[in-house]
Amino acid sequence: MAVLFLFCEPKTVFDCAGFICSLQFLMGCNGFGIYGSHFKISRWRRIYSLSVAILALFGLFGSLSVLLGAEDVKERLGKANGLVLSISVLELVMSTLVFVATVISLQICARRHLGIYLRLAALDNRLISDFGANLNYRKMLRKNIVVLGLVTLIYTVAINCAAFQVTVGHRPLFLLFALCYTIVTGGPHFSGYVHMNLAEMLGIRFRLLQKLLCPEFLKWRFPQMQVRELRIRQLVSMVQELHYLVQEINVVYAFSLWTAMAHDLALSTSDLYLLFGQSVGIGGGGQQDEDDSEQGNRYLLLGYVALCMLPPLYKLLIAPFYCDRTIRDAKRCLRLIEQLDNWFPEKSSMRPLVESLMSWRMQARIEFTSGLDVLLNRKVIAMFTSVLVNYLLILIQFAMTQKMGEQIEQQKVALQEWIGY
Repeated sequence: MAVLFLFCEPKTVFDCAGFICSLQFLMGCNGFGIYGSHFKISRWRRIYSLSVAILALFGLFGSLSVLLGAEDVKERLGKANGLVLSISVLELVMSTLVFVATVISLQICARRHLGIYLRLAALDNRLISDFGANLNYRKMLRKNIVVLGLVTLIYTVAINCAAFQVTVGHRPLFLLFALCYTIVTGGPHFSGYVHMNLAEMLGIRFRLLQKLLCPEFLKWRFPQMQVRELRIRQLVSMVQELHYLVQEINVVYAFSLWTAMAHDLALSTSDLYLLFGQSVGIGGGGQQDEDDSEQGNRYLLLGYVALCMLPPLYKLLIAPFYCDRTIRDAKRCLRLIEQLDNWFPEKSSMRPLVESLMSWRMQARIEFTSGLDVLLNRKVIAMFTSVLVNYLLILIQFAMTQKMGEQIEQQKVALQEWIGY
């Protein structure tokens, strides 16, 4: 409860999602902000979002261009490994493209994005007023604060500590670069967490509707037949509304989520290379010639890279799990609705209601997707995990081959010196 001390008691879905959407707004990745107890789109909020994005990009590449012009930085880059530098350049380019794609796509879909929360709020009002439901906004808000607070702390500390570690001079420029890099990479990360949060919120409501669709509850809560039939029709319409919201979320996050997933996968594999390759000396160059302080600095940087890898890897593997669980809960709701005409045979109107919903279900294929119709489910988690594991196995094989080649060359040199050539 202590994490909610600085926050008002959440009473609506806007209060529940306000914290996570505010972070997304501060990163410039949506066009609406909090206005009282609601979200609002305005011209100034649009200008702020675009200004943050433009300033972050100018600050990132402006500070980088000045740093690359310094002689000491050029000297250190000349001694660095070429493959590591190419990975760093690739990460910088991909992060920038993903940030631009996220900002533009979410700004274009800002009104549809806001409409998702408005429709959720209307559905919650019906659940609370007509069924006396308790949506437990406090628990959801507390989880958002804890998870995103830890993610923000880990990510910010890792990037800034790495900037402090590599700086000998030009510290203000390195810190400016680190700040802008945090915004450019953090914006898509927070947007991914918002998508994950929306999927979890829909799943909570699907599970609540499963309890409300129980025949014992309906007979006990609504003993009058006319009132019971009205409430059943409301529950069926709410199940359909949640399915429509899944489609709406897919439209809003289609492009930004797809680019973010591609970036996270590339970033994870690149970080695996840096962690594994540098730890065993692949491409590190001169590990035996380094003194203890340089090796200590290398291990510190590897630790910071591992910390930076945690947020995107967590989002890449956990987000499809939430989406898959929500869809399974939605299917359970539909299976319960199929039984309505069996539970209430005395009402002839139940059968046409069930038949119409089943016909709609056959026509509408409801799944969480990203761009290019990539399904977000457990199969995607398995695919991402297999890609990362296979990549790590390739690294291990490459390391063993390289070490074996180095040993053979050393044996040849030793043999030639012993023979006298």
